[in-house]
Amino acid sequence: MMLVYFVCKRRDVPFDWIFLMFGAFIIACGTTHVMDVWTLWHPTYWLSGLIKAITAFVSVTTAIKLLPLIPQALVLPSPAQLEAANSQLAAEIAERRQAEETLGTLLAQLEIKVEERTSELKRINESLEAEISKRKQIEKALRDSEERFRTAFHQAAVGIAHVGLDGKWLLVNQRLCDIVGYTPEELELRTFQEITHPDDLTQSLKYVEEILTGNIQTYAMEKRYFRKDGSLIWINLTVSLTRKTSGEPKYFIAVVEDISDRKHSQAQIQASLREKEVLLKEVYHRVKNNLQVISSLLSLQCEYIKDKQDIEIFQQSQQRIASMALIHEKMYQSPDLARIDFGEYIRDLVASLFSSYEVNEGAISLNLNIDSHALFGLDLAIPCGLIIHELVSNSLKYGFPQGGEGEIYIEIAENFNQHFTIIVSDNGVGLPQNFNFKNTASLGWQLVDALTQQIAGKINIQSHSGVEFQITFPLI
Repeated sequence: MMLVYFVCKRRDVPFDWIFLMFGAFIIACGTTHVMDVWTLWHPTYWLSGLIKAITAFVSVTTAIKLLPLIPQALVLPSPAQLEAANSQLAAEIAERRQAEETLGTLLAQLEIKVEERTSELKRINESLEAEISKRKQIEKALRDSEERFRTAFHQAAVGIAHVGLDGKWLLVNQRLCDIVGYTPEELELRTFQEITHPDDLTQSLKYVEEILTGNIQTYAMEKRYFRKDGSLIWINLTVSLTRKTSGEPKYFIAVVEDISDRKHSQAQIQASLREKEVLLKEVYHRVKNNLQVISSLLSLQCEYIKDKQDIEIFQQSQQRIASMALIHEKMYQSPDLARIDFGEYIRDLVASLFSSYEVNEGAISLNLNIDSHALFGLDLAIPCGLIIHELVSNSLKYGFPQGGEGEIYIEIAENFNQHFTIIVSDNGVGLPQNFNFKNTASLGWQLVDALTQQIAGKINIQSHSGVEFQITFPLI
């Protein structure tokens, strides 16, 4: 009964039927022994034999069924093996638990890393979205800019073009086509060399070479183009070079402005200026001739005058007229026509005075110090020339009596704020004491005073060891 109970409780035990047969065999054996005792008093041999037969059957059957189980039973592990297996299993379980713990730790770390990575990816994604949004804005701004450029390019009041490195027109606007008379399709089949005037082509190619080599960044020039109808036009060309990101030249940007009307106007103005120059020179020439005629008339008149004082007055007037005639002659010869080199005029004027007063060579020396910026117009040159004429004449007549020797010094210097100073001095006998040129009856001194006021100047006189006149005046 215990074996039956064991089998019922341990369903996992292998060969459970053998336990049941052993249980039946034990019961049969016990019953046989009980019957043996029973038959001692009650001779029921047939029942005892039946029970023994059953016991034998159960025993033999159990033995037969047990034979194939022996090999299987032999391979069953021993207790030591079971203990070793249990130990190994326990170790494996411990290792598994450690692995599970490690795996749990790794999973926790993985979760943290996944969270960090997810957060980073989220941040990257947000950054990428912002970058995409920014790029879209930039692309939109670029499209808007390109649209504005395209509009400005095609509606510009000047001709604009992209020109290849070989001179071929790559892209042209309508204004350029209007200037040269070609359609865009016709112009883009040509090069700028084909429509450039041969006399301007060499300089154009020189500029192109310099801008390609990097010697210059841009250039501008006036040149001539042939229109489609063969007519010639003047244009103002400005060229710059566009480069690739690698620095290699890409194409030229050319801005073309039609200046034919301006050139025509300039030609008319230049022709008019030439006519006025001719007319002005003719005026100077005629004034000079008229002054020379007046001077000649005065010289002829002197021949009929007996009084020496009157002759001297006429000669002084003649010299003054000659000084004015000399200014008109210088104006006639000057390339400016509006101003003369006053230094050159003074040299000729003083040389003429030295000759008129028959100054002995070496007796009176002349020292000139004249600023190269002394370029005076007619309104300033005539009064200044007359002032110097009077002062030098006075020195020659009165500064060196009885053929005395000495020096006359003339200086013209620019001071500041466009003011000039004229200095005329000599180392002769000087002026009389208490001399006041404003109160003198001399026409020469009156002229000096009046002419100084005419040029808004101030005069300063110093008389010791000769005389020095300083006249300061503004450049008018």
